Amino acid sequence: MPRLRRLLPAALLIALAAWPLGRSQPVLAQDASRYERFRERFDGTWVLATSERSAQRTVDRAIGRAVDAMNFFVRGVARPLLRDNTPVNTSIVLDFRGDDRIRVRFNTGWETTTRVGRTERAQTLDGDTMRVTQRLHDDGSLEQVFQADQGTRWNVSRIGDDGRMTVQSTVQGDMMPQPMRFSLPYRRQ
Repeated sequence: MPRLRRLLPAALLIALAAWPLGRSQPVLAQDASRYERFRERFDGTWVLATSERSAQRTVDRAIGRAVDAMNFFVRGVARPLLRDNTPVNTSIVLDFRGDDRIRVRFNTGWETTTRVGRTERAQTLDGDTMRVTQRLHDDGSLEQVFQADQGTRWNVSRIGDDGRMTVQSTVQGDMMPQPMRFSLPYRRQ
């Protein structure tokens, strides 16, 4: 028995060290109503609430600001790369599943389903691996983080009093001295 008492603290330390830090557990019973509130607000198909041309100008201005902070010689290469990798999403489908998972699908054809609060791997349309995290925040916002080797994009979506969804996007990459930021409005279809 004394030997077991000496081994118990070591076993407890090993168990705690193996515990998955930074990962949330499935939605708990008290969080189920919170998840349902987000589902009521965000679930559905959202379409761009401005013209695609106007939205592209917004993205192009953000690209311009980000590229202006770069070295003169890099600007010419960076601008088209950023434009190609920052499509205007004309529609976004948010599908809150019956459990704690959210499926997101963009009009580009890319989609993924992840558990709320967990970072999971997904495959891009090009076959590359990306890490995706979707979080529900106390301020009522839905945060989506798409992290690839080339950089990270954060989308923070909020529903306004008028029922429209504003998606604030931040793009950051290793070669970018400052992040690229822009916001686009969406309405429920």
